[in-house]
Order: sequence, then structure tokens, then C-alpha cells
Amino acid sequence: MEILAVIAVGMIFLTIKGFYDGKKAKIRLRQRLLKEWGSLPTEEYTQEKYRSIGYYYEKKYQSEQSDRFFLDKITWNDLNMDELFMTVNATCSSMGEEYLFAALHELLFDLETLEERERVITWFAEHEAERLQLQMDFASIGKHKKISIYEYMDRISSVRQESNVMHFVGLAGMLFGFVLLPFSVALGGVLLLCFLCFNIVTYYKRKGEIEPYLAAMSYTIRLLDHAEKVSKRNIADLAAYTEPMGKKVAKFRSFRRGAGVVAPQNATGDMTALLLDYIRILFHTDLIKFNTMLHDFLQKKEEIIEIFETVGFLDAMCAVASFRMFMGVFCVPELRTDGKAKLSVDGLYHPFVENPVPASLETERSILLTGSNASGKSTFLKAAAINAILSQTIHTALCRHYEASCFQVMTSIALTDNLFEKESYYIVEIKSLKRILDAASNARPTLCFVDEVLRGTNTVERISASSRVLVSLAMANAICFAATHDVELTHLLEEYYANYHFEEQIKDGQVVFDYQLKDGRATSQNAIWLLGMMGYPDELIQAAKQTAQHFMETGEWRLG
Repeated sequence: MEILAVIAVGMIFLTIKGFYDGKKAKIRLRQRLLKEWGSLPTEEYTQEKYRSIGYYYEKKYQSEQSDRFFLDKITWNDLNMDELFMTVNATCSSMGEEYLFAALHELLFDLETLEERERVITWFAEHEAERLQLQMDFASIGKHKKISIYEYMDRISSVRQESNVMHFVGLAGMLFGFVLLPFSVALGGVLLLCFLCFNIVTYYKRKGEIEPYLAAMSYTIRLLDHAEKVSKRNIADLAAYTEPMGKKVAKFRSFRRGAGVVAPQNATGDMTALLLDYIRILFHTDLIKFNTMLHDFLQKKEEIIEIFETVGFLDAMCAVASFRMFMGVFCVPELRTDGKAKLSVDGLYHPFVENPVPASLETERSILLTGSNASGKSTFLKAAAINAILSQTIHTALCRHYEASCFQVMTSIALTDNLFEKESYYIVEIKSLKRILDAASNARPTLCFVDEVLRGTNTVERISASSRVLVSLAMANAICFAATHDVELTHLLEEYYANYHFEEQIKDGQVVFDYQLKDGRATSQNAIWLLGMMGYPDELIQAAKQTAQHFMETGEWRLG
């Protein structure tokens, strides 16, 4: 009796301690979420982790055949969208970050969908108490550090289904052997030993098959548990999402009942966990439940994926609200779908530039940018492209005002030689430009950005070929922003392109950039002046200036 009393007291103590620790953990989580709201996310990414985040996008989005528009890899890499995703990714769950990654890839042309995203984002920004409740629900589902939950939900269909008959036979054999022991130790012992061995061998064989999916199944259980909590929050503004999700979760009552036995082994290795492991090995409790759950999962896989997407959507939109607060200056874009290419921005800036200089312009024409290296051309191109993408994905523009058509956005900015395919820079470049030309033939307007068009070839062929490529883009249903050092193009393309430039000044013997976007073509000759700063002879500098001046006046090159 004393032993039983001690055990009872110990269990009561552990129960109380567990409850107390749980309360403290919730308090800490709440404090952390409040502190991190509107700040730069600090999550660390391994290559394995980052690859897993993209699985939902690759399999779910790209597999759907439609006229939807997705950013291609060139554009994504040109604009360093991985870093932008990490800046926005203040999500609390694996579903949230996988959904957000996919959402940043698809440019929407459906204004109703964008306006609905805006409504939900604004709700999260304006309702702190309810937002915190939902964030804690999402955080309780958590993030997996190594695998894509969607990937394992997708792959779980390939797991071999088996009947539980074999497991029940093994249990019955052990029980029969145990019952025989008082009557025949030899027969009962042999029978018990045989079925013990049988159960151990069959356990590890089946466990090896399903081991990779146990974590996903355990995560799915947490998803369902906390999705149910979200659906019971009675938030009227989100009822369009929570009520249908609640009905789907209700279909999984039997799936969730007793599902704790399927959870992966406790990493702490304490005595309780060790005892539970032995129970699983001998009695196959986790395998029996897994087989039942697997059958149920496959029957209702679409409902689970829809729950995944609903939680992912809400978590992702919450992260966007936090991103807006972190950036500070933003606006809700005014988008149009009348098919005519137009762009008007005020106070546009790049999210990764410290103390950025805002730029403003309004155009229905393509634009040619000139200016020296490091004057701000490439940064402006990227800022304009990123803002177009953010406007059509998370309905957020990093400027004071943004009004534009819904565009297909493509870039050709940060290209390199393709050594694996043995392709020169020029081949890579003309392939990149060809994909933009093909896209510009679409009925939808295209917004494209080209940095130093055809820089990979000689001057004569570069100017002749690039002028024709740029004319083709300007005559299509497109707005092309092209940066160039070839002043000749600013004259050749005056009929098709508006000229803008960035310039620098020489102050106290130093080159100073103001990063201001200005009308007209660049006229400064500071590149020649820099030769003097580096100690080149004065006569060489003067001759170079005369040659440049003659070209600017006549359009012809002449030495002497």
C-alpha cells in the first residue's frame, strides 16, 4: 500500500508540474510573439530545411496546368527573392512558411483574390489579442526542421498498406503461450518465446517501412488538434476559413483517437519513454494504430491538404502584416486589369538598402537607364521589379503610392556563364532575353528588366542587336526597363524609350553619388576623370575627353 501511495503521489506531482510547465511555456511563447512582431525574423535555414520549404510550391502549384503566371528561376535569383522570403517569413508553422514561399512565386491577376488577402492581412494588423491567440495555435503546431510536411503528406500514399490481422495473431499467440504456462511450462514457454520473436522481427520490419512517415503523421495530428482550436475561436471576420476547416477536422475524430501511440520516440530517453518503447515492440500498438490511420488518411487526403492550406494561408498573411510593420513605409497597391501597360510609383525603394533614396516616376513607355557604375541603376531595376512582385503576391508595395497594371514580371540582370552546359555568357544572355520576348507576346502586359543588354559581345553587334531586341519589347504589350552604358542606344531608341539616368559628382577629389533618378540621358564624363585620379597622364585624359565630346556632338567616333 505504501508503494502504491508513493506512486500515486509521484503521478500527481508530475501532473501538476506538467500543467505548471505548460502554463509557463505559453506565457514565454506569448511574450516572444509580442517581442518579435514587426521585427526581422531570425530563423536559421540549412540547405535541407530550405529545400523542404519549396516542395509545396514545386508539387502543388507547378503541377497545375493553367494560365497562371509564376516567377521563373532567373527572375527569382536575379532579385535575390530567397532573402526577401526570409525577411517576410515571420510564420509560426511549417504550413505557413511553405504556403508563403509558394505565394511569393505566383503573380495574381485576380483582383478579388488580392483584395481578400488584403482584408485578412489588415485584420491581423488591427486585432492584436485575437492575432496572438492564432499565432500561439500556429506555433503549437510548430515547424519541422528537416522535412516538408506537404512532401510527406504527398509521399505517404506510397506506403504499403497492410492488414492488422498479422499483428493480432502475434498478440493472440503471446497471450495463448502465457495462459499455457501454468499447465505446461515447456509448451507455453516455447510458444511464448516463438511469438515474442515473431513480434519483434515483424515489428522492426514494418517500423523500418513507416519510420520516415511517423514524424509527418505525428505532425498531422498536431495540425488537426490545433486546427480544431482555431476553428473554435469564433472569429467572425475569419469565419469563411475557420468554419469549413472545423467541419473537415470533425471528420478525423477516429483518426485522432489514441493517436499518441504513433508519436516518434522521445528523444530524452527517460524510463517512461523506454517502457513505452518495449510495449510498442511487444504489442505493436503503434503499428496497429498507424495502419488504421493510414487507411483513414488516404481516404481523406484532400481534406487534410485543404486544412494544411487554410492554416498555411492564415499564418502566411499574419507574417505579411508583421513584415509591413517592420518595413514601415508601404502602401496598398492600386492595380488594374484593363490590359494596357502602365506604371506609376511615388517613393519607391529597395527593401535591402539601408537609408534608401526613394524614386518616383509615371510611364506607359519603356525606359532606358544610363549612368556610371555604382550610380544606382541596378538597384532601381531590382526595386521596381520587387515592388511589382510584392504588389501582385502579398498586396504590398514598398513606396508611398503604387498604381500599375497587373504584369507578368521577368528579369535578365545577374546572369553568369553556364559552365555545366558549356555555354558562354552571350549564349546564356540571348536565351534569357528570348524567354522575355516570348512572354511579351502574351495578351497580358509584361514588365521586364534588363541590365546591360547583350554585354557579352562586341560594340557594333551589341548596339545593332540590342536596339532591335529593345524595339521589339517596346512594341509589344510591355514596359521594358533597360540599363545600358551605350549612349548610342539613347539616340537610336528615342522614339520607343523614355530616357532616365543616374549621375555622380566630384567633390573634394571624391566621386559622390546622390542615387536620384533624373530625366534624360547621362552626360557626365566622370569615368574619364577617374583615370586622372589613378595617375594617368594629363594628355591622355584631355584626348579622351575630346574624343568623347566629338561623339556626343556628331554621333561619330574620331581619334585626334
